Amino acid sequence: MKKNLFFLMLIGAMASCGNAPQNNENNEAIDLDSSAVTVSDETAGVDARPVPFEALDGKWMIKSAKSVAVAEGDTSAYVMLNVAEKTINATAGCNSIFGAINRNGRAANSLAFENMGATKMMCPDKDSLEMALIDALNNTRSFTLSNGELTFSNEKDEVVLKAAK
Repeated sequence: MKKNLFFLMLIGAMASCGNAPQNNENNEAIDLDSSAVTVSDETAGVDARPVPFEALDGKWMIKSAKSVAVAEGDTSAYVMLNVAEKTINATAGCNSIFGAINRNGRAANSLAFENMGATKMMCPDKDSLEMALIDALNNTRSFTLSNGELTFSNEKDEVVLKAAK
């Protein structure tokens, strides 16, 4: 009898969990299964329209990684995101960097990269940018997409990478 009562209580507790949306600090519902992010339109001064996460898909030319800037017109440094396959490929112009995309949190703009790896060629002229890129990707926790510019930020909301298509 005790065993049956335990299982009945367990099933009741599990059923009460449900799949209800979570609330943020403004008591607005958040859809945890959403694959949309909000794109801010700085000219309007407000968060504008949600776009699908798939908008990140494609090749993004790196403008800066950490505090290391990429020379204007340099197309050798890029991040390639394949949202469907959940993969990332990147380069600072020498070694290939690769890994997996992980939507690491509840926020629509959460993002992290895991299982990262890289080739190991010696490229002294690209070394500082490459180290900054690897560090930026390892510390990415969120992103924004605004006016055609993609930014990755760390857990302190500091921008660690800027890129544009």
